[in-house]
Amino acid sequence: MATDRSPRKVENPDSQIGIYVHIPFCEKKCFYCDFYSIENHSQREEFIDSISREIRHFSETHNPLAADTVFFGGGTPSLLKPADLEKILAALHDAFRISSDAEFTMECNPGTIDTAYLSDYKTLGANRLSFGVQSFFEDELRFLERIHGPAEAFRAVEVAREAGFDNINIDLIYALPGQPIDRLTTNLEKAVSLETDHISAYSLIVEPGTPLAGAVAEGRIVPATESVESSMYEIVMDFMAEHGYSHYEISNYAQGGFECRHNLKYWNAEQYAGFGPSAHSYVDGTRWWNVSSLAKYIARLKTDEAPVSAREKLTPSQMLDEFVLLHLRQGKLDTDILREAFGLTIDRDMISGLETAEYCVFKDGVISLTKKGFKVSDGIAETILAKHSPAV
Repeated sequence: MATDRSPRKVENPDSQIGIYVHIPFCEKKCFYCDFYSIENHSQREEFIDSISREIRHFSETHNPLAADTVFFGGGTPSLLKPADLEKILAALHDAFRISSDAEFTMECNPGTIDTAYLSDYKTLGANRLSFGVQSFFEDELRFLERIHGPAEAFRAVEVAREAGFDNINIDLIYALPGQPIDRLTTNLEKAVSLETDHISAYSLIVEPGTPLAGAVAEGRIVPATESVESSMYEIVMDFMAEHGYSHYEISNYAQGGFECRHNLKYWNAEQYAGFGPSAHSYVDGTRWWNVSSLAKYIARLKTDEAPVSAREKLTPSQMLDEFVLLHLRQGKLDTDILREAFGLTIDRDMISGLETAEYCVFKDGVISLTKKGFKVSDGIAETILAKHSPAV
């Protein structure tokens, strides 16, 4: 391995942003996934050159920024050779002042784990791994078109620990068509048995444009009912609480101190810079997103053209909407901050109504959602925003 490019110290930690890098390659694209990814790896080297060019272009058009989270998502970032990762990191370190205690996450597919690669990732600064396990049952993994089996999922976590990673997430998907309750419970038990630091548990969503959506439309697959999904969500919440995990976002649970710092930037409407095809950025009140085509992405950067598909300057109204929605997704809404930042005072009768319906408790100016409230957090946000006309 070449020289270790460990993160540099930041003098002003108060202005740190998050960095997201989208790796678009997959061994096999899962039929439920709507993230941009491709199975053709023929432009891999061009992609590495292009994303390095995009990062350097960002540094030329923005003042030097400090960063305290780095997240490689996809796609399947664990397909990256260590040399590929090192080249991208070289560009990032040239463009950003990355803090010495930065959270550095790599998403990994258990079916692509290479022991030597994980050790090299660790040497290059990665300190958090996120495994897309989804299920510990062979038939459920086949339904989801995953390339790994249950044994590989267990082995991946074991190898990660051996490589020195002490911050590991497991993704699970529940509410699969016909999935019995005991399957959900078993998946949770197995995830916890691995002493996982963080668990993301999502219900299966039928995303438009995916092969899953086509199968549902044709009647070949019948999704779980809303009632079943709701019951399963409550089981997940209860199970995670019983095993010491804090429920800090609708689908995310963490042992103390292991909340995903990068994702919290999204949910708290903090700044982040995204690189790669389809990646999103939010800096200085402006959001933009890249083209969702590797060929177009590479072609634009070859001519030094930004690979941006569109951009928007958020209005005060949009910022308010997102503040309410995203904070309620985390289970808490501070009405004092809401009033000071946006001039919106929530009607006390409305809060009392939410309490009476057992959607929340209200204390010290903070609306805290109950389990029942978490189930309808988006609806609560819509109700609050529809009723109030803030002075923004």
